Amino acid sequence: MAVQLLLALASCVAVHAQIPNFGNGLVMGYIGTPIIDEASGLAASQLHEGILYTHNDHGDAPHIYAINASDASLVSTLTIGSGATNHDWEDVAVGPCSNGATTFCIYIADTGFSSANAEVANIIYRVQEPASLTDKYQTLTVDSTLKFNWTEEESQAVMVDPQANVYIVSNVLGGRGTFLKLPPAWGQAVPTNVASTTTLLIRTSHHDPTAADISPDGKRLLIKAKYHVYYWNVPDGDYLAAVTKHPYELPYIHESLGESICWNYKSDAYFTLGEGHYKPLYQYQSRS
Repeated sequence: MAVQLLLALASCVAVHAQIPNFGNGLVMGYIGTPIIDEASGLAASQLHEGILYTHNDHGDAPHIYAINASDASLVSTLTIGSGATNHDWEDVAVGPCSNGATTFCIYIADTGFSSANAEVANIIYRVQEPASLTDKYQTLTVDSTLKFNWTEEESQAVMVDPQANVYIVSNVLGGRGTFLKLPPAWGQAVPTNVASTTTLLIRTSHHDPTAADISPDGKRLLIKAKYHVYYWNVPDGDYLAAVTKHPYELPYIHESLGESICWNYKSDAYFTLGEGHYKPLYQYQSRS
């Protein structure tokens, strides 16, 4: 009997440890420059503590903006060279440049409506993180590109795990988007045809999801919808299996056009940033 009680208590402790506990959003600062007016992606640097990368939606030049996570101030403007274009940049992520690599890359998802221009849609740009952010302006060279074709109209979310695997999820009415692990077909001139039968186990009343991120430790997954932030524990790294289970819902202060979310570099807090001029950067800190 005592052994059974101990096992039951251990099981309860294990389940409780998996339940996320995050505080309400705190305003870290307001974007202080008018050039960031359609923030459509957010990612934490793995080289520069306290730095977040963001970018504008379609219509901007191929720029990534490094901002300070503590006050939302602009630190550096990074121009992506090597022929990169911002057809419809929808999200950004940071992860290893390849499996086992000690260098980190910025992954930029040009995955907006493919029907607008199929020749430049559905491209993931991979760019090495800059060694320094002391210059207010610098140009980064594209390390490689991953081109693909699929049946979905668009994705507004890109994720990279600690093994440098890239994931996207389609943006659809009702939120039950197709979750897909892209093959590592980097550098191929001809787009790779991809497909998946995995769909999110969420339901919304809008075109969702609008953003997503895998934590740097690989054990946590965030997917953002218009009015909700969803969370999955993924201790085994099987994100495809995880999203077919019911998620937890985390605190979220609604942003009228909120299309950005990311973990911090410690995997113990997340940030959101909405579209528009001089928008607040919110941080939600773990309490556990």
